[in-house]
Amino acid sequence: MWELLLRLVATFSLIPALVVVVRSGRWLWETTLVTASRWAAVGLCLWLVTLVVAQWANALTEGVSDLLWYFTAVVCACPSIAVLGARRPGAKSWAFFVLLPLLLVLMWPAVAASRVWSNGVPLDLEEPALVAFAVVLVMGCGNYFGTRFTLPVLLYAGAIVSLLAPLSAASPASLQNADVMRSVATLLMSASIGVAYARSTYDPEHSEPLNRLWLNYIDHFGMAWPKRVMDRVNESARHEKWAGHLDWHGIVWQPNSSEEDRARTRQRMEEILRWLLKRFVEPEWINRRLGTPPTGTPQP
Repeated sequence: MWELLLRLVATFSLIPALVVVVRSGRWLWETTLVTASRWAAVGLCLWLVTLVVAQWANALTEGVSDLLWYFTAVVCACPSIAVLGARRPGAKSWAFFVLLPLLLVLMWPAVAASRVWSNGVPLDLEEPALVAFAVVLVMGCGNYFGTRFTLPVLLYAGAIVSLLAPLSAASPASLQNADVMRSVATLLMSASIGVAYARSTYDPEHSEPLNRLWLNYIDHFGMAWPKRVMDRVNESARHEKWAGHLDWHGIVWQPNSSEEDRARTRQRMEEILRWLLKRFVEPEWINRRLGTPPTGTPQP
């Protein structure tokens, strides 16, 4: 009885999560993260279809059900990798040259499982397939560690791991109940999206508008791309002898720097950031976070 209740709660929790993910495409329209949001929407739609067909309708053999759940896990692992390629001009081609090959590589264990297709026997993932998945999750989720979305990506990774656990004989016996683990995975994924949405709607005030822009950029794109942007900004800071530099928490001012020097540094830092971030976001996205119109074309 409790398993049925768990499945029911998990199913209904996924519907509002799917609505949030679909609407995120509109919220991210001014960024290069649209591709990642589309992959997430496709993954959640597939998750809901699989949940209904495989767990409620019982219309599939155990082997085919395993394959469908595995494919769902593969697709849902792609949005975090899409973020790593979310820079113009290669953001659109990343899906064809990285995400689709990744999809094919991760799906190979299922494609090669001929007995699963023909006889309907359960899918048994071997260790190399699990290692490949672990690498993908570490790359994608690790990008957001230290941001506002650390907890959501941990829940997201836990959801995918919970889908994979009953598909491998190497998993502990306590994780082999497929129905329970899939319901748990669904709850974790729904919680991940819910927490991410709650945190995205909370934007604390910053005394420095540039700090608000910078921290928003980190929260959206993780740590990989901002590290490269920060290095470029600080290279200009050293070369031009600014009154401060940029770190993960915002601007760090030099001791005893004058307000005049700080004003010049703010202006120059804004110009450089606008020039660097145009590969990731539209000018309107930047303007809303700064609360000011563009300052002109920078000369980095």
